Amino acid sequence: MIKRPMLVVVIGYLIGILMGLYFKFSIVLFYIPIAIMYFFIKSLKINSSNQKFKLISFHRYFRYIKLFINLKIILIVFISSVLSNSIVLLKNQKYNNLYKDKQNLSLVGIIVGNKEEKEYKNVYLIKVKTCNQSKKYKNTYLYLNINKKAKENFYYGDKVILEGEFIEPTSQRNKGGFDYKQYLKTKKIYGSVNVKKIQVISKHQANKVLEVGNNIALKLKQKIDETLNEDEASILKGLLLGDTSKIEEEMYEKFQVSNMAHILAVSGMHISYIILGIKLLLDKKIGKRKTKYFIILFLIFYLLLTGFTPSVIRATIMGILVIVSQILYRKNDVWNSIALSLLCILLYNPFLIMNIGLQLSYVGTMGIILLQKNISSILKNIKMKNKKIQYKINRRLILLISKIKEILSVTLSAQIAIFPIIIYHFNFLGIYFWITNLIVSIIIGPVFLLGFICVLFSFFKISIVSLLSSILSVFIKILIYITNFSKLPFSKIYIPTFKIHIIIIFYIVIAVFNMFYSIYNKKVVNNTERRIKNLVALARFKFNQKREKAIKVISIFIILISLNIFFIPRNLRIHFVDVGQGDCTFIETPKNKTILIDGGGNITSEFDVGKKTLLPYILDRGYRKVDYIIISHFDQDHSQGCAKIIESIKVSNIILSEQFEENEMYKQIVSMAKKKKIRIIYVKAGNLINIDGIKIRILHPQKELISDNAINNNSIICKMEYNSFSMLFTGDIEKEAEELILDKNINLKADILKVAHHRF
Repeated sequence: MIKRPMLVVVIGYLIGILMGLYFKFSIVLFYIPIAIMYFFIKSLKINSSNQKFKLISFHRYFRYIKLFINLKIILIVFISSVLSNSIVLLKNQKYNNLYKDKQNLSLVGIIVGNKEEKEYKNVYLIKVKTCNQSKKYKNTYLYLNINKKAKENFYYGDKVILEGEFIEPTSQRNKGGFDYKQYLKTKKIYGSVNVKKIQVISKHQANKVLEVGNNIALKLKQKIDETLNEDEASILKGLLLGDTSKIEEEMYEKFQVSNMAHILAVSGMHISYIILGIKLLLDKKIGKRKTKYFIILFLIFYLLLTGFTPSVIRATIMGILVIVSQILYRKNDVWNSIALSLLCILLYNPFLIMNIGLQLSYVGTMGIILLQKNISSILKNIKMKNKKIQYKINRRLILLISKIKEILSVTLSAQIAIFPIIIYHFNFLGIYFWITNLIVSIIIGPVFLLGFICVLFSFFKISIVSLLSSILSVFIKILIYITNFSKLPFSKIYIPTFKIHIIIIFYIVIAVFNMFYSIYNKKVVNNTERRIKNLVALARFKFNQKREKAIKVISIFIILISLNIFFIPRNLRIHFVDVGQGDCTFIETPKNKTILIDGGGNITSEFDVGKKTLLPYILDRGYRKVDYIIISHFDQDHSQGCAKIIESIKVSNIILSEQFEENEMYKQIVSMAKKKKIRIIYVKAGNLINIDGIKIRILHPQKELISDNAINNNSIICKMEYNSFSMLFTGDIEKEAEELILDKNINLKADILKVAHHRF
């Protein structure tokens, strides 16, 4: 590993960052007990020559570890990890100090971002130069929230003076939920300011190179908008510049479910096509060596245009290193290239390790490097058994099949590598990725190169632009059409969030399988590889010797785990989910059944609580099924989230009450339930529902429904009882319902009361 020092540095740097993010204490305190243990073990004198051979032996396998780890590597890892750990801890301390200052600020700064239009405000990014209240804000980045009523626009490079209130970003509100504060750290942004007064004092004060790059990118986007219609232009801006801000949410989701979203984030594929395009254009005109210099300059320029996103930086640095190695007539080491690009990114901002795009980009690339050769070998060994059909296949078809297998091997390698990350962050699996990626790989090259040519020609008003844009439009329509795979059955399979230990086990299993497959298919092996083969053979021999005993032990182990998961009672767990406005309670019974009482929602916002909060929450808890949904009433803020759950995952039962008036939300949920053949249970006062020993007593609504504020006042009131514990859920009942229930002399005594929010 010391032959790749950059890789060792990055491993240490990553260890330090992760320790700083998750454990929040100096890594030196972690190294001290490890060092003590190491020297203690080393001081023990063990005469291994007199010991009986053991298949499972720490001392035996520690020799293999020493082949990869020596004192130099340990020192490099120690120094780089301590450095990165210290940087993270200091940066976190700076963030926390700023968060304490929740006050009105007077700032002078420079606009370094283009306008983002939100529902009620325009948002700009500012780099603070001075702050009257505190020097801590100097050179920090903040979002400016400016009310749309102001009707004043600001531009990249404007120097402004402003007054406003600092707003601390929100942290994770639910387990596994979106952490806006952590997200802003990946962008080096400390928070936002609600602007009260703002004035431009000068123009063009930003970094000149960055301002020129931004202006050129804006011109390119303008030309794309002039060349294509709105939907196609938004896709092309994603393809060429990685700008997905104008792609409609529904369209982007179709790209995600079809496993095509990677083409909208500039990556190694895009860089490869740029290098190929420039070579085809210039190699014969200016010579191969000058072309390589031009490629390096253009890649740096392209990095400027695309806004320095992690995937672009990785691909650009790796592309430049390949070109430089060719210029210097040296062999490029792909692992040092990956390590150098990652180190550059993390030196700029260590919190970028949490960026999903960075994780997918690097892990996908490493998957291709490590797995593609073996997966390609496996696919090549898959041959038709029917000799008659095999005989009839001509040479061209054989070459085509071979090419398809090669493309599939790359796709499968990347998908296997990023699979745990996709499940961890997005909780779904698209099973048609191998088809969509196969088709996309054929047409994406022409689309990318044609898009660049078309936009470039549009600056010079060349007459052929209209023809090229028509062809380009057809290709983009094909890409959009391919996303319709997302509408096919089982195109989006929801999977509960993988725990960290499951992800680690997954990668270990893949790595071990890949290593053994490589060794067993090598014609020439070295001494270490021969020892590994012999150890595997020995392990198989030992297992066969005690097969019956081993099978019994494994069977007992599986039975014990199954009993623990499915049969041994656990505690009753009640989770109150933060869904903003409205209510939501998620209950796990002792026998692993799930009950959802209301689901939140918001009629005044486009934010989909069910999709973005409640569904991820349930999946993160480890469930992809809800046994009972109780909807107290059909106001949006109680029922909207439930609709998304019914649509997305399996629901066995829905508990409702008769309605005084059936609104649209009620009709929608009942229609969805009937379509999906979900059992609807209608309840009223006096009913009792028993779920795994948990009694749910329905106390309201009565047989005679209340006409005043009917939706709220006819909410389901239920009392949950388990052993000596009880809890009262009251929906959104108002004064009329409360008085009616009190008149009935119903036993309302409970350990916990969920208060109806209209009573505040």
